[in-house]
Amino acid sequence: MKPAFKWQGLVHKLRQTAFCLTFLLLCGISISNAAVEVGFIYLGDKGDFTAPALEFAEKTFKTEQLAKADLKSDKFKEFAVVWWHDGDKDPGGLSNAEIDAFLDYAESGGAVLLTGAAIRYATPLGLEDAQPRKFGPVENDGSNVGIIVLKETLELGLVDGLENVDGKTPKVEDWIRVNSTGYPVSGDYFDTIWKNFTTLANAWEGGTDYKDRIAAFGYWETGDGKVFNMNWRLPNFHKNNESIDQIEKLTENVINWLASESEFAEVSAGGKLPIVWGQLKNQK
Repeated sequence: MKPAFKWQGLVHKLRQTAFCLTFLLLCGISISNAAVEVGFIYLGDKGDFTAPALEFAEKTFKTEQLAKADLKSDKFKEFAVVWWHDGDKDPGGLSNAEIDAFLDYAESGGAVLLTGAAIRYATPLGLEDAQPRKFGPVENDGSNVGIIVLKETLELGLVDGLENVDGKTPKVEDWIRVNSTGYPVSGDYFDTIWKNFTTLANAWEGGTDYKDRIAAFGYWETGDGKVFNMNWRLPNFHKNNESIDQIEKLTENVINWLASESEFAEVSAGGKLPIVWGQLKNQK
């Protein structure tokens, strides 16, 4: 390539970058709750642990319920976040094509949230080599559980709007209750047998700190995207949970953060029509 063409290419890239910066500064970018498009999946029963999670998603986000036939990569890419929650029954195995759909979506820059029994599929998805435990559901066991705040938990805004066990704004090392009793059909990678996972909060039960044994939640990176896992007893949307407002707000924060990381999130700018965040980033 001749030098003149090199300079022309550089100028073109600088102009694209300047356009993006001007767009961000003058128009403003927001990924609001109303704009976050969520694809919600359950493959087991729609019982007392699953139905309220779907109701919460539909109330809080722009949510579309997906069926097993929708487990396709091109369908997933219509959503900023794909949330798979099974709280009442183990949904059974997935076909290779269905597993590939999750992986292709995530690797292309999407964001997947696994809660309830769905967390057991991290191993079939190839994110971990270890086999997770399986348990639940239990409607009432009288056990309080929650998260222990890390620096990263605060920095990412994951506990914004929550209260610690003393009713105060959370700080690093604070304990936050998100479940007062019972738990959905779920699982965990107990004794930190997961090796590829980024922990964003530690877990506690009663007076026991499980920080060296169970991660409350965090994510795996795969390709350009993330698969987020909220595991163990935490994602309990059952009516028995006296801390339902806490788990709902935590889940809302998680989904908002995942949407901000997703290539498939819609953004609104200055009242103009929404565009896909990945398209804007690719203009840089």
